[in-house]
Amino acid sequence: MLLLYAVALGLLVGVLTHGHIGALASVKVRLWPVALIGLAFQGLLFSSPLASTVGNLGPSLYVLSTTLVLMALVFNLRQPGFWLITLGAFANFVVIIANGGHMPASPEAFAILNGSPVVPTTNFSNSVIAGPNTPLYFLADIYVLPRPFPLANILSLGDVMIGVGGGLFIVAVMHGRSGTFAQLRTQSPSPLPDATSVGRPSVSQPKRVHPSNA
Repeated sequence: MLLLYAVALGLLVGVLTHGHIGALASVKVRLWPVALIGLAFQGLLFSSPLASTVGNLGPSLYVLSTTLVLMALVFNLRQPGFWLITLGAFANFVVIIANGGHMPASPEAFAILNGSPVVPTTNFSNSVIAGPNTPLYFLADIYVLPRPFPLANILSLGDVMIGVGGGLFIVAVMHGRSGTFAQLRTQSPSPLPDATSVGRPSVSQPKRVHPSNA
């Protein structure tokens, strides 16, 4: 959810720094359908009725969908800001793998967000309460975007990197540093013909006759 804030902030910064919002339409993102499928499946996985019936398959399916998104990001590393987005996604992926297909979350973070230090659902969730022996705890969901902010949620260091990278991407593209728009700006126009030569007939050189042929 932090990414939505980052996109909005990136658009604002881009406009204030005289970027071209129309340049965003020219961006070529490779394997975007793969990333979209992965994200859409996660939306289904954490919602009813699938979340209540998936059972032990939930963690494996979550890892699979996250792998699809990460793969699509890797194929776009040359895009501005995508190195930071990919690094953040990889950080989340590593801590999820280390914790059996779940993202560990600080109980204090849940307490700040919901008033109770527990995961607020009995169905499958990508979150699990972190304990004293949680691997890679520093990469877990330990930050909070509290209420009354819209889309209040708990966040990881990886989420923050994804958000910052997304904002950088928006600003860079609006300033013509990516996509077809950048190519159009860097293409030099064809040189114009010399005005003095316009309409001037070409003059052919006289043919020389070799003495032996005279």
